[in-house]
Amino acid sequence: MANLLDLKDFWRKIRELYTTVVGSMRYVFGSVIMIGVAPEYLAIWLVWRGASLVFPSWIYQWGDDKLYSLYQRLVLFFFETCTNLEVVLYGDAVDALKKRESVLYLANHQSTVDWLVADMISVRGGSLGHLRYVMKDTLQLMPLYGHYFYAHGCIYVKRGKFSQNKMIEALDYLRHPKIPTWLVIFPEGTRYYPGNPDVIQKAEQYAKDNNLPVLKHHLVPKTRGMWLVSRQLHDKIDAIYDVSVFYDGTVNKQGIRGNAPQLIDFLMGKCKKVHVHIRRIPMSEVPMEEEKVGKWLHQLYREKDELAENFFTPDSEKRNNVEKLLNGHKSSLNLWSTLSSFLFFSVLSVPFLCTKVGRQMYVNLLLYGSLGSYGWLVIRNVC
Repeated sequence: MANLLDLKDFWRKIRELYTTVVGSMRYVFGSVIMIGVAPEYLAIWLVWRGASLVFPSWIYQWGDDKLYSLYQRLVLFFFETCTNLEVVLYGDAVDALKKRESVLYLANHQSTVDWLVADMISVRGGSLGHLRYVMKDTLQLMPLYGHYFYAHGCIYVKRGKFSQNKMIEALDYLRHPKIPTWLVIFPEGTRYYPGNPDVIQKAEQYAKDNNLPVLKHHLVPKTRGMWLVSRQLHDKIDAIYDVSVFYDGTVNKQGIRGNAPQLIDFLMGKCKKVHVHIRRIPMSEVPMEEEKVGKWLHQLYREKDELAENFFTPDSEKRNNVEKLLNGHKSSLNLWSTLSSFLFFSVLSVPFLCTKVGRQMYVNLLLYGSLGSYGWLVIRNVC
């Protein structure tokens, strides 16, 4: 019996070693590809940006959305296809994703992967290229991509120095009837991260001081951004997608919630399953007045907190049977939908890497493109 246990332990360690090695290779290779193609992507975008200057803005945005979808499918190739991630959908997800509509995507915030889950959901709804995010201003510092996100229609905001006029200006661009949009907002602003209990305690104290519900699994949502979106885009947005994301393995054997997996954990294959609950709320049901929007949003988060109990409960049996209890549906991507993008960028990289002119162009795009994009963002003072 002892020998049998030793053998099982040996094979378990072998499997763990294999998983670690494969995950590390995927992390290194995937990171190099996803980051490394930035100058090449910039080159394509610059060509389209120049060619579309003589056309209306919506035509530029149509082409840019196609490019954005192409790149994000490359990201999904590594984060979903290569990791063999299982996505389980709940609530209105299956029916809602059959629609082609402009959406305000409201989601809980707990991981650096949350924005990738928006990719996973929107690609299933045929709207991957239409994703635009309300993002913290520090992301402007990303070489090349910092500028590109703004050009794509994303909105930068500063914590503590929120510029209402800047956000309104950005939202007005998205009002165009020929620019379909999935605008992603994480109302909590900061991640709910058990590894940083100070943030959670401050949120709880703020709720108590302001007679707001104390949430068990979320931070207190911020209402100003949500109100501005509701006011400016009320006639443009068809529906709100109230999205709740739960990562498998977040709760330990003792029933204690831990940190959600982050980007590296995902590429290492440490998260095997993601649960996504979507509730579709027609925009006509959302108020426009700031005070009413605040009450509406806090009530929404109370309901999200109740839903989260099904996934973060210490009752292991309930957690293990959550798919059955909530009528979950497994959803898989077609391999070609992401592999095609990987092959495209692989072929595109050949002339950049294998020719002297290509290498020189790559370096110039990386260097001068970064400097130019930083300068442009400073001059425009986008947030």
